[in-house]
Amino acid sequence: MRFSERPGILRLAARNLLRNPGRTLVVLLGVMVVAGTAFAGGLIGRGVSFAVSRGLERLGADLMVVPEGAAEKTHTALVMGLPTAFYMEGAGRLEAIRAVEGVAAASPQIFVETLASSACCTGHLMLVGYDPETDFTVKPWLRQNLKRELAPDEVLVGNHILGVTGDPLLFYGSTFRLAARLDPTGMGMDETVFLPAPAVWEIAERSRELATEPLEIPQGHVSAILVKLEDGADAAQVAAEIERRLDGVTVITAGEIARSVADDLSVLMASLLPVLISLVLVAVLLFVILFFAIARERTREIGLLRAMGATAGQATGALVLEAGLLSALGGLAGVLAGSAVYGLFKEAIMVSYTLPFLYPPGAEQTLLAAAVVAVAAAGGVLAAAVPARRLARLEPHEAIHAH
Repeated sequence: MRFSERPGILRLAARNLLRNPGRTLVVLLGVMVVAGTAFAGGLIGRGVSFAVSRGLERLGADLMVVPEGAAEKTHTALVMGLPTAFYMEGAGRLEAIRAVEGVAAASPQIFVETLASSACCTGHLMLVGYDPETDFTVKPWLRQNLKRELAPDEVLVGNHILGVTGDPLLFYGSTFRLAARLDPTGMGMDETVFLPAPAVWEIAERSRELATEPLEIPQGHVSAILVKLEDGADAAQVAAEIERRLDGVTVITAGEIARSVADDLSVLMASLLPVLISLVLVAVLLFVILFFAIARERTREIGLLRAMGATAGQATGALVLEAGLLSALGGLAGVLAGSAVYGLFKEAIMVSYTLPFLYPPGAEQTLLAAAVVAVAAAGGVLAAAVPARRLARLEPHEAIHAH
């Protein structure tokens, strides 16, 4: 009698899984937890890297010059969008920075922390006033997407701020219209409102009469000066030269922002890795024990299959295929569960570790999910291969009379 080929083995493996649903469910849950943790960890790593890449690209500056002691607040504002406000004398510093060798352009920005308009959101948010004459971060986006400059009563908002084009937004008693929304970056710019600096000074002037609490900005002061370097200029050297020439400032490089995020990410991964390793070890041990038990139960069955003409590989193939199928199903369930659970707790995780996040492209997520499922399936196959190899060495009559 010719032993049936792979379709028959597949049916046998599926039937064996359903034979003991309780045991199958326990193993499925074990693999699901491991796969879910691995997928969530991979998603965090890729999402953070993608957000930093997109955010720094949108920022468009190589350096940021801020008042001494404001670096941490600036980092938190850039990464998480937590509003902040600080000021330093602007005109003199701006000219001094432009005179530094390697600087191609420099443009000031003004940060304002404001109570959000109920039309767009709740809590506080940050207004960023840019200089229309020298800006090289906001204006390129306006030219490419809005195809025009902002009107005096218009603002550009980050992706997370609610509202549609034309909606009114109220800041310190002054009303503005939402002109456009930026694409998502996963960083603090998603929580920020951009408007020309003259409009910020106008808000401050009007706030004395229109707002409960007036906006006070020292005349001639700015919050930060964004710097674009010439091609080939060394960011660290230019930053050091600016700090040498100017008192009371700190220079933040784009590389420092990326490294700071990478350090925060490594802290999260360091706490996640021991958990993942422990779960993997437990899952592998569970699989080995389980399939040794299953192999013992089916020794006579495999002996009969061998006696009917099946090769050793065919007879034990159902056992190995069963392990691979169960592991793949657990991996798929883990990917779905890990994605859902991470989606629920993403904000808490990102805020706790001061991390930006932007879901990577769908193709990357699919590739990551496929890799997790494939590794889970391969792990199950390897765990079942040990008892399967032992069974394959038995002669048919030994297997039949093993019990």
